[in-house]
Amino acid sequence: MTYPRSDRGATERGVTTLQPRDVVWACLRPALRLRLALFRRAVRSGTFPPAATAPPSLLEDVTADRVAYVGNAAAARFGVLEEELTTLSRVAAAVGAARGRPFVWVEGPAQVLTVREAADEPTSAVPDVDAVVVALGFSDVLLMTSAAAWRRDLDRLLDAARHPGSVLSPVLVAGIPPIDRLRLTSRGARGRVHGQIARLNAESERLVRDRGDCVFVPFPEPEPAVGSARLNGQLWSWRRVHELWAASLWPELVRVLDESS
Repeated sequence: MTYPRSDRGATERGVTTLQPRDVVWACLRPALRLRLALFRRAVRSGTFPPAATAPPSLLEDVTADRVAYVGNAAAARFGVLEEELTTLSRVAAAVGAARGRPFVWVEGPAQVLTVREAADEPTSAVPDVDAVVVALGFSDVLLMTSAAAWRRDLDRLLDAARHPGSVLSPVLVAGIPPIDRLRLTSRGARGRVHGQIARLNAESERLVRDRGDCVFVPFPEPEPAVGSARLNGQLWSWRRVHELWAASLWPELVRVLDESS
C-alpha cells in the first residue's frame, strides 16, 4: 500500500552516521572493487538464458502492466538454464495470471550495478510505467558501502523512481538475497558479507518506513526457506531460489498495481 510522503524535514528521516568500520572499508575499497569485478564476471558466466525481449505488440499494448526493473537483470537470471525459471519470468507470469492482463518488464538502457549509479541515472531513462521494482545491493554488499551512503543514495533513487515519467508510480524495494551463502563467496568472507546484507536491508526497511510512500519486500527468511533450497546440503538449487524470490515479490506487486489502477 502506498501512503502520502512523510515530511522530509521531520527528524531528517533518521540520518545514519558513519561508523569506524566504514572508514576502514573506504581505505580497502580498491581491493573490494577487484573482488567485485571477479564476482560480476562469475555472475555473467553463470547467467545462462539470454534476456527475454518483449514483442513490439506487447510493448505497445495499452492494456499491459508495464513495470520498470531497476537492478542487474543478470542477477535475477543467474544459475538456471531456462528463462521461464528466472525470477523475472516467474513474476511476470504470476502477475499476468493474477491481473488477467499482459505484463511486460521495462528495463533501463544500462545495467545498474550500485545504488549510487542508479540514483545518478537521468530520470528520462525510464518512460511512464505502472510500477517500479528496485532490486539492488549485490555490488554495494561486496563494496561494503556504508549504511549512511546506501540510505542517502537509495533515498535519491526512490525520489526519481516515484516519478519515472509524467505519472506517479508505486515502488517496491526488494530486500537483498543472502548472497553470503553462495559458493562464489569465500568461507572467510561470509560472516562480513552476511553482516553487510543485514545492515543494508535494515537501512532500506527503515528508509521505506520513514518515507511512507514505498513498499519494502524482504527476501524470505533463511530458515526454513533456505533449507528447502539446498541441494545435497551444500549447493543451492537455483531453481528453488528464483522461485522463493519471485514468490515474495509478485503478491506485493499485484497489490500495488490493483491499488493504483
